[in-house]
Amino acid sequence: MKGKRYILLLMMGLGFYFALPSRLFDVPYSTVIYDRDSLLLGAHIAADGQWRFPASERRSFKYETALRLYEDEYFDVHPGVNPLAIGRATLQNIRAGRVVSGGSTLSMQVVRMATNHPRTIPYKLLEILQSLRLELRYSKQEILRLYQTHAPYGGNVVGIEGASWRYFQRNIQQLSWAESALLAVLPNAPGLIHTGKNRAILLRKRNRLLVKLRDHGLMDSVSCRLAMDEPIPAHPHALPRLAPHLLELCRKQGEGQVHYLHLQKNVQAKINEVVRWHHDQLKRSEIQNIGAIVLNVQTNEVMAYAGNIEGAPHEHVDMIQARRSTGSILKPFLYAAALADGQIMPQALVADVPRYYKNFTPKNYSKTFDGAVPADEALSRSLNIPAVDMLKDYGVGKFHADLQQLGMSTLERPAAHYGLSLVLGGAEVKLFDLVGMYAGMMRKMDYFSRHSSQYPAEQFPAPYIFRQQQLPLPANTQQSAILTAGAIYHTFEAMKNVRRPAEESGWEQFTTHQQIAWKTGTSYGLRDAWAVGVTADYVVGVWVGNANGEGRSGIVGGLVAAPVLFDIFRGLKVDRQWQVPYGDLSEMRVCSQSGFKPNPYCPSVTKLVNLAGARTEICPYHVQVHLDEEEQYRVSSTCYPTYKMKHQSWFVLPHVMEWYYQQTHALYRKLPAWKNTCLPDGQQPMAFIYPQKNRRLWMPKDLDGNYQQVVCKVVHQYPSKKIFWHLDDQFLGTTNGVHELAIAPMSGRHLLQLVDEDGHKIQQYIEVASR
Repeated sequence: MKGKRYILLLMMGLGFYFALPSRLFDVPYSTVIYDRDSLLLGAHIAADGQWRFPASERRSFKYETALRLYEDEYFDVHPGVNPLAIGRATLQNIRAGRVVSGGSTLSMQVVRMATNHPRTIPYKLLEILQSLRLELRYSKQEILRLYQTHAPYGGNVVGIEGASWRYFQRNIQQLSWAESALLAVLPNAPGLIHTGKNRAILLRKRNRLLVKLRDHGLMDSVSCRLAMDEPIPAHPHALPRLAPHLLELCRKQGEGQVHYLHLQKNVQAKINEVVRWHHDQLKRSEIQNIGAIVLNVQTNEVMAYAGNIEGAPHEHVDMIQARRSTGSILKPFLYAAALADGQIMPQALVADVPRYYKNFTPKNYSKTFDGAVPADEALSRSLNIPAVDMLKDYGVGKFHADLQQLGMSTLERPAAHYGLSLVLGGAEVKLFDLVGMYAGMMRKMDYFSRHSSQYPAEQFPAPYIFRQQQLPLPANTQQSAILTAGAIYHTFEAMKNVRRPAEESGWEQFTTHQQIAWKTGTSYGLRDAWAVGVTADYVVGVWVGNANGEGRSGIVGGLVAAPVLFDIFRGLKVDRQWQVPYGDLSEMRVCSQSGFKPNPYCPSVTKLVNLAGARTEICPYHVQVHLDEEEQYRVSSTCYPTYKMKHQSWFVLPHVMEWYYQQTHALYRKLPAWKNTCLPDGQQPMAFIYPQKNRRLWMPKDLDGNYQQVVCKVVHQYPSKKIFWHLDDQFLGTTNGVHELAIAPMSGRHLLQLVDEDGHKIQQYIEVASR
C-alpha cells in the first residue's frame, strides 16, 4: 500500500513537472533594428503577420507598476495563483449567471496565451496547475517579460515593445503615465483600440487606472488630471523604415531577432532626405537609383546606410552591397602604393601621351593629352594614361594583392584576368568595401600622427554595422603592412584639390571649410557614378546609376554623385582637420620643374616628402647644353671652340612628351637647333607615337574584304621639317607640320622607315594582322 502511494506521488510529481510545455511560445517574431541609442530604425513583420517584437531587456517602471495594479496587484507575493482573486471571481460569476471574471493572475494569463486553452472549469484547473509550475521554472521578472512580449494589443500588434512604437512612436522607457496606463488595460480588451464607438470605454478604463495610481500615492492629483487629459491614439502609426536594406541584411543574418546597430537615427534620416531629394531631380533623366553610406573613421562604425530609393525601379537592390565597375575610384590606392614603394614623388612629372596595348588603348576622359603632368595633379584630375603607366611600373599582381589586403573582397579572379584595366574599371567593388578602405587609410595616418609614429595593429577591417563589432584595444607596431602614413598624407593632399561641384566653388576662402579629400569615378558605358570623400572623422560614399546596369549620358561621378556627397557632408559636424604625419616625412631638395630628386643641372626647392621619396630616381629631364657665343645654336667640341661655348641648364622632355606638353605650356623652351657645321652627336629628333614598338597592328576589313587604312603618327622636335615615309622601300608620301599618314599594308611583317629633310632616319618593324 505504501509502495502504491509512492508510485502515485511519483506520478503526480512527474505530472506536475511535465505539466508545462518545455517551450512555452513557439511563434515567429519580427526582425527589429535599433540604432546606437536604442531608437527604432525599422522592423519586419513576423511570418504569421503579427507585429511581435522579440523579448527585450528594457524595463519601464511606469508600465510595470500600472500593469501590476490593474491585472495582478499581488503578483510579487503569490505562487502563481491568487486564491482570493479566484474566490472573488467565482462569486461574481455565480451572481451574474455567466463568466464575467476569471480571477487570473499574470502567471495564469501567460499560460493561457501560451496554451490557448478553452475557458472551461477543467482547463481552468489545468491552467492553475501550469501556473504553479510556471512560477517554479521562471523568476517573476521573466514571467513579466513573457507577458509583455506576447500580450495582444489590438489588431495584429502583439507585445509591449511593438505596441509602444505603433501607438506612441517611442520605446517603453519614454512612455508617460497615461500611455503606460492605456497599454496596461489594453490586453484586457484589445478590440477597443480600433473600434470608434468603444473608444469611450477604453478611455474610462484608462482613467480609472490613473485614479487608482493616484490613490496608491504613485501620482499626485495634478499629474493625474493632466494624464487624464491626454488623448488616446486615433490609430496605429506605421513603424519607421529608415534603413530598409539594412533591415533586410539583418533578416538574412538572424530573422526574428533584435539587431542593435551603430547607426545614428538623426544622421540616417538626414541622409535619406538628401538621397531622396537628389533622386527626385535625377529621375527626370532616367537615373533611378542611389546608394549612400556614412562611416565614422575613428571607430569604423556605420553611421548611416541608404541602400537605395524606396519606390524606385529595382528598389530592392542594395547598392551598397552590389558589385559595380570601379571606374577611376581605385586610383588613390595605386598612387599611395607607388609613393610608399619609392616609385614616384608627389610632384614628379609622369608621361601623359598616347599608349597602345594589346586589346587595350586607354584614353583620358577629356580625349586630350598633356605630354607630362605632376603625379599629384594626374591623380586630382583623374588622368587615365598616367594611372595605367603607374600600374605597369608598380605591377598588376602587386596592386591586386594590395587591394585585397586593403579590404576589397570582390577580387576573386587572378591579377592577369584584370590586367592594366584594373585601375580603370576592369574590376568590380562594393561601396561597402570602398568606404572601409578609405577609412582605413585615414585611420592609419591619424593613428600614426597621434601615437609617436606607431601604426595600429589592425588597419583595414570591414566597416562595423552591429553594435557588438568594435575596433580592438590599441596595439602599436612600427611596421606598416601596406601604405605608409606619408604616402597616405600626400594622397589625401592631392585628393583635396579635386575640383568641387559648382555650388562648392570658393570653399577655400572660408576658414570653417571642411578639409575633404575626395575622388569620383565613372565606369565604362556610363553605368556607374562614384564619389567618396574623407575627413579626419568621416568617410562618405555615394553610388548613382541604374541598378539594372542601363547606362545614361548623365551618369558621371562629378556630375551626379559629387553633389550628393557634398550635401551629405554639409549635414555632418566637422570637429577637426587631419594631422600631418611628420614622422614619415622629411624635407628634401626637389627639382622645381620636374619634381624629381635634382641632378647637378636642376633648379631645386625644398619640399616635405614621404621618406620613401629618397629611393626615387634623379631627374632625367635636365641636361647641360652647349651653345654658341650668341646662344642661338647648339654646338659641340667637334665643330666649335670650347672656350667660346656658353653652357646652360635646359629642361628637355622626350619628343612625344614634348610635342603634347608644349601645346599647353607656352613657356616651354625647345632646344635650339644645331649649328649648320655641327653634328647632333647621334641625337634623334623623331619618335613614333603609333604604332609603338613590338605592338601588333590590327587592320580592319570592309564588307568587300578589302583592308581599311590605319593612321600612323610620329613627332618631330622641329615640326616644320619635312618627313618622307617609306614602307618596305616603297615611298608612301611626305608630311609637314602634323606628321600623320594613313597606310593600308597587307598582313605580315613590314618595315616602316621615315627620313627627315636633314637625313635623320627612324624605322620600326610592324606586324600586321587582320580582324
